[in-house]
Amino acid sequence: MSRLTFAAAAALLAACLPTAAAAQRGPQPVTLVRAGNLFDSEAGRMVGPRDILIRGERVAEVGQGLAAPEGATVVDLSRCSVLPGLIDAHTHLLLEQREGEGLSDVAARDQAAQGDVYRVLSGARRGRQYLEAGFTTVRDLGNSGGYLDLMLERGINDGLVSGPRIYGSGPGLAPAGGQMEPMPSDPHHLVDAEYRIVSSPDDARAAVRDAVARGADVIKMYPEATPQRTRMSVAEMAAVVSEARRHDIPVAAHATSDEAIREAVEAGVTSIEHAYEVSDETLRLMASKGVWLVPTDASLEMALEFTSTWPEQPPREEIDRHLQTGRERLARAHRLGVRIALGSDLYIPYGPGRGAGSRATMDGYVEAGLSPTQALQSATWEAGRLLGDDGLGVLRTNAWADLVAVEGDPTQGLAPLRTPRLVMKGGRTEAGDATGCAG
Repeated sequence: MSRLTFAAAAALLAACLPTAAAAQRGPQPVTLVRAGNLFDSEAGRMVGPRDILIRGERVAEVGQGLAAPEGATVVDLSRCSVLPGLIDAHTHLLLEQREGEGLSDVAARDQAAQGDVYRVLSGARRGRQYLEAGFTTVRDLGNSGGYLDLMLERGINDGLVSGPRIYGSGPGLAPAGGQMEPMPSDPHHLVDAEYRIVSSPDDARAAVRDAVARGADVIKMYPEATPQRTRMSVAEMAAVVSEARRHDIPVAAHATSDEAIREAVEAGVTSIEHAYEVSDETLRLMASKGVWLVPTDASLEMALEFTSTWPEQPPREEIDRHLQTGRERLARAHRLGVRIALGSDLYIPYGPGRGAGSRATMDGYVEAGLSPTQALQSATWEAGRLLGDDGLGVLRTNAWADLVAVEGDPTQGLAPLRTPRLVMKGGRTEAGDATGCAG
């Protein structure tokens, strides 16, 4: 056979393969959801009864009085409110730090005593907790060993385990020492197993390319890495951001001091995580550049749960006062026009589970002065825009068919989120059922 004939045959085969693959998959499932009250996350309001037509994993149409196509499954949620699947934009699925431990202790336990398989299985269990609480998407930001978060992401995407949609970073890009306590000796290479240490602007660019090649959805960098005293240089941060932009990938910056926050914002990062000591001047700079703040403060409910096992639990009033600094920071940011996306940063044991912790973090936003609607937007519309996927955090044509059904109106108070009646991800029911929501 001539080279030309081979080329023609290859072209014909390539043209036929998509059709053959589609035929093998069969027709996409069609579902019609009848929502009693739909939350428009962009507008920030409930819009009343709506029908949501789903084909496969995506929303095909949203309207009123839609007819069910032949063979469609009808899900009656006419007595419930429906909102887009919730998003937690700062999680650590592969990390659990117990009381009294430092990160070096955790790394030694995870790497030596448990190993990668056990760690991924633990992460899968935590992922399921997020999903059952209505969080259909999480952004996972490091402390995940050698890209174990991306391995878990692949396992979920391939249907091996059930879990949320993961936007993972792999190891965070950090200055010398990472976030470990200063260690004169590191014979087991704990730092290098958890972080990608950056030593120069050229090395920073190479680190971004390596993360992208491995499938990272976001770059996590540490302008500062408390409890370490080391910091990334301005040139290194600028190199991270410029290389990430070349690959159309966002950058999340762990920064707590005002100076580090300002340097990261000026470098062009997408989001600032934590920002505990941020000034109004820096917040104004963030607002002008469209940089998101991801506040990771506990609510009063969470703080009471965390301290319940202490030998002497502090009085409720004292715990409440301790939380006030974080609340005031979030309120200042909101007042100055900074975009807010939900992030729990939960990595210590929490009795009700990781997903419940994300929901309780939303309560903390309300305690800081956001309305329930604004807190919902931080976990839907704003978080979806932060992740850079127009199909996340919304329910409209071509969006991911991710939704949560609750009883009552969550814009009047977040209590209905405590007991989601149904959670759907990619058009598939992952938790609950329509019982109690059907008309």
